[in-house]
Amino acid sequence: MTIIIGVLLAAASLVAGWIGYRSTIARMVLGALASIALFLASTVIGAAATRTIMDDTIFMTEIHSVLQSATFLISVAYLMVYGLSRMALQAVRPNSGR
Repeated sequence: MTIIIGVLLAAASLVAGWIGYRSTIARMVLGALASIALFLASTVIGAAATRTIMDDTIFMTEIHSVLQSATFLISVAYLMVYGLSRMALQAVRPNSGR
């Protein structure tokens, strides 16, 4: 199943890249959809992390202990905001990053 998902992801990425390469409008639409997807994913992840910390339901394995790290939380929050702003800018002005 992992191989099928990987192959489908690679194929979809190639198709989206080709479509974006062929059309400026398509590139803007793809960028806008990516911005919306990142916003929604950030909201869900942030809400889940906040709920987990507030309910004190972190299962303390080594990998899960990262949820209590202020450095991790601040860094991820900044990366989400920065990434979203860059993606939104690219959707509005597709040639601004060149």
